[in-house]
Amino acid sequence: MSKSMIIAETNIDDNGYFHFNTNYLPKEDNLYRIHVSKKNASPASLIIGGKDENHFFIVANKNSHIEIMGNEGGVNSISIDDEQNKIIRRIDDIVKYIDSTNFNESRMKSEFVTKAFNEQIRKIADTCSYPLASLYALHKSKFETDISNNIAFYYDFLNKWSKEDSNYFIEFQKKIPTRKGPINNRIIIGIVIIISFLLGFFLNKALSKNTKVKTKLLKSLSVQERKIFLLLKEGKSNKEISDECNIGLSTVKSHVSSIYSKLNVKSRKEVLDIE
Repeated sequence: MSKSMIIAETNIDDNGYFHFNTNYLPKEDNLYRIHVSKKNASPASLIIGGKDENHFFIVANKNSHIEIMGNEGGVNSISIDDEQNKIIRRIDDIVKYIDSTNFNESRMKSEFVTKAFNEQIRKIADTCSYPLASLYALHKSKFETDISNNIAFYYDFLNKWSKEDSNYFIEFQKKIPTRKGPINNRIIIGIVIIISFLLGFFLNKALSKNTKVKTKLLKSLSVQERKIFLLLKEGKSNKEISDECNIGLSTVKSHVSSIYSKLNVKSRKEVLDIE
């Protein structure tokens, strides 16, 4: 921590009391970090984790009156009378418990323990009625690893605090993927309907045009060829057509060849497909 980040300093008197003047703080709630440095230690020192940890967080504004109480146990034994900050202390205690529990455990067990307690912290975030304490809980739950699996939860969270316009929430919202609203779905549905309509229109037009072409081609057949065409449609063989029309087999073959040519087909199967 840079010394330039220090907003205010105060000393603890012989009876253990201290206070900060908050007149210069903003009127809106903000998250502040209080460091308790030992005598002759650098006021900018920062110890994270363990029994020697020397800082804790509170939410405050220029009108806050918060009593912070503790004993010789350092910041680990501090209690606060403010309800919002009690929640923050509770969250910190859970995180410290996770760290202490996982210290000598296997990686697999540590993952299970961490996941279970992070879900507990997210539950606090979900039920908390204080915006910054709620957001603090999510931050401590390592929400970045949970977003993809639980995106609906984060959409509901943002909706719950939609009126909050602090930088804390603005920065948090940037980390949540943008939700595709109903309007996008309506646009997609509309596009699908239009494409389906156009596809149907052109397909119908193509079929109609194809039918007209086939009708024109059928008119090009002679009377005998039309008769043989109908027999082909019935699946008759050349021999059966020869017997029914009382013409030679070679004549039948000649008529069939002419029909294929005029209708632009190459097989009996294609003849069967002609409506």
